[in-house]
Amino acid sequence: MPSFWTETYREHFQNYFGKPFDVQVFHSADGDSLKLATHDWARQGFHVFASMGLADRLARAGDAAFGEVILFSDEPDPEAAKIFVNALFFLLLHDIPLDSRFAIAFGSLHHAFAQRYGKSALYFTRPVYENPAFEEVVGDEGVGRVFQAFFITPEEDAFLDAKGADAFEREFRTQFAETLSEDERIELAIDMERSHEMQARVEELQHQLSRSLSLHRRSCV
Repeated sequence: MPSFWTETYREHFQNYFGKPFDVQVFHSADGDSLKLATHDWARQGFHVFASMGLADRLARAGDAAFGEVILFSDEPDPEAAKIFVNALFFLLLHDIPLDSRFAIAFGSLHHAFAQRYGKSALYFTRPVYENPAFEEVVGDEGVGRVFQAFFITPEEDAFLDAKGADAFEREFRTQFAETLSEDERIELAIDMERSHEMQARVEELQHQLSRSLSLHRRSCV
């Protein structure tokens, strides 16, 4: 039977991403297990992987910043999910707080995945999502959070280690598209003469966001 937070997050992700295409169970060498839901309708050209069971584990352990983690991938590469789950097991094993904005390296540039995409670590931070309400999950037992993992380059990982999370966030966030303001949304809805202009603006922002989420994106530093 699903635990409270697992079921709550399942409903949350399904509300934003649609019904998952697949749910897999992964086991660590230490006997831990986590589920990974794969959503393929959230963004065109992407799979979204969402952890299931992490929030319950962290909430039971008394972590204040408990939640689940999502990862976007625009390549049908099974290594992406494996690297993601292994990183989740690593943070559980080492009690790394989810809200501490950290990176977990998975290999050097000699790693096959790094050679294919130029990425060598996963960076964990707050999500990039159009709707701010997506970031929090409200339940009878409190408020959980949604976090997001991003594949980053060796240069970005080195910058994060040398300069710290605040400096890295300033550089990292610049590559993501700004969302429409509330005034722009209202104008799009009521001003028929500018509807094509506003629709083009929406599509431009969506393309920019997809490029920034891609496994092939360039380093931000």
